[in-house]
Formats: sequence, structure tokens, C-alpha cells
Amino acid sequence: MKIIVFSLSAAVTLWAGAAISAPVSANSELSLFHRYTVNSGSVPDAVRLSILPGSLVLGADIETNVDDPDATNTSSVNTVVANPFSEPVVPFSSVRMDETVLPGGTEGAFAAYDVEVTSVDDPDANPFDTSIVDRTVNNSGSVRAEIASGPVASDGSAFFINERGFLFENVSDSLVSFNIVGDVRASFLSSYDGSDGFARASGTLFSEFGALSGATVSYLPLAPYLRTITEEGGTAQVTENLVTSGDGFDGFLFSAATSAAGGADAAEAALDLTFRYLFSISLDPGGSVELLTGFRQRNAVEYTPAPAPVPLPASFSFLLAGLAGLGIARRRIRS
Repeated sequence: MKIIVFSLSAAVTLWAGAAISAPVSANSELSLFHRYTVNSGSVPDAVRLSILPGSLVLGADIETNVDDPDATNTSSVNTVVANPFSEPVVPFSSVRMDETVLPGGTEGAFAAYDVEVTSVDDPDANPFDTSIVDRTVNNSGSVRAEIASGPVASDGSAFFINERGFLFENVSDSLVSFNIVGDVRASFLSSYDGSDGFARASGTLFSEFGALSGATVSYLPLAPYLRTITEEGGTAQVTENLVTSGDGFDGFLFSAATSAAGGADAAEAALDLTFRYLFSISLDPGGSVELLTGFRQRNAVEYTPAPAPVPLPASFSFLLAGLAGLGIARRRIRS
């Protein structure tokens, strides 16, 4: 007689109960600073500086989610319209927050951005013209998810984009030269402690010249491109890139991102950097050049717990164990 013996102790142990995910802490932060000044704050009389029509681009979005019917969502926003002609100057600002939390208010997803753009007009310009000669972008974004009590899916994101174009025109019969001096500082952080998710922060700053007509633009670094990078944990990653004038491109384009994902160990990716620059611009008589400048920023975190194994009914587990015992007993009798 052929005896089939089942060895089910491992299977019974595996399926006896559902797995519980470990606590999760995810964080995404960034800050961007960019200030540039045209010709020390006073454009040459021969140069007309104006805002390029139709060049303003604004976009924003913010969202948090927690997969629990008892979670509650709250949000707030405060926006101030800029006035470069007032004294003191009123900057454009937008502060927005959104959170979805579990009862108790300590667990859930949280998102925010704080954007401020200050534009200063040329004091010597015609009062009916907009002639911005000093512009400062100072903004930050952050998103985090904190889940400690169980495997509750959570996510959050915050996004902001701001672009503006300017037109420089030489209205004289002579060659005119001037400069634009800029200062850039940026900080990025992504951290993740737990499993089944990620945190990411990314941003872009740029100033790009185009539509050159009788114009030349030269880029000169005024201070080194200095950066500090931290990558702790196997999933931490930092990427960054700075492109400056060359090969048909006039201006600068800076982009960077940090990311961290769930794994065996906590992960943290961080980037801090600074650089300063100068653009030297020359315009022939009647010459002109356009300048498009702006920033984009995005923060995101996500926790999507893996589905837990479906536990077998207790009666089925006992049945399998009984069958295993019966097989062992029959083998002993035969021997």
C-alpha cells in the first residue's frame, strides 16, 4: 500500500493569521530661492524693459488621501496679488495646506506649499510701464505621511509652477550693454522609514533667453556651483544637473530631485546647493531679446501596503493538521 504523508506545519503557520505592516514615516521637503537684478536695479535709458504679453504661467495643485472611512480632510489657502508699484512693494504670495487624518489627528497625510515672488520696478521707468529690475523667488513645499497603527494606504502631493517672460529692446541708435546678476540656493530632502512606499522631492529653476535679434548673451559664473549630497540607506537617491549657455542655448537650467523608498532600512536623500551667475547682454541699435524665467516644484509621498495573506478558517487549519497526523500514524503502523 502506498502511504502519502502530508507535512503541513509550515503551511499552517504561514496562513494562520494576516501580516501587519510596520509603521511608516515618509517625508518630502524642498526650498528654492532665486534672486536676480538687472543692471544693479536701473536699466539703461536706451533699453525698454517690459513684460512679454501672454507669458505668465501659473499652476498649482495639492492633495492628500487616507484610505479609511473615518479619516477627515481639511484644507486652507491664502493668496495675495502682487503690486510692484506700492511702497513697500507687495509680493505675490500663495500659502496652501491640505491634510487628511485619522481620528486623533496624529496619523495621516499632510501637504503644504508656501510661495512668494517679489518684483521691484525700475524707479526711473515711466510710471505707466512695467519695468521689473529686481525679482526674488522664495518658496517651499512639504508632504509627509505618518501611519503607526496599521496598514492604511496614504498619499499626498503638492505642485507649483510659475513662469514669466520679459522683453528687452534697444530703442537708441547706439550699441547698449548691461548685465543681470543672479543668486540661487536650493534644498531637497526625501526620507522613508517602513515598507511599500516612497517619498520624492523635485524642482527646477531656469532663466532662458530666446528670440535674439541683434543681441548677444554671455554667461559668467560668479561663485562656484557648490553642493552637499547625502544618501543614507539602500534606496536613497539624489540627482542634480546644471546646464548653462552653450550649443545654441543661452541661459541656465537647474534641476534636481531626491527620492527614498521602502526597504529593510530607513532611507534619507538630501541635497543642498548654491551658485551665483552673471549674464552680460549687448543689444545692437534696434536689437531685442526675450527672457523667460521661472520655477517648478513638486513634493510627493505614497504608502500602499501590500495585501495581507488571507487567513484560512480555523476549522480548515485543524483539518489539515489532522490529516497530517493521520498520515504519520498510518506510516508507523505499516512499519
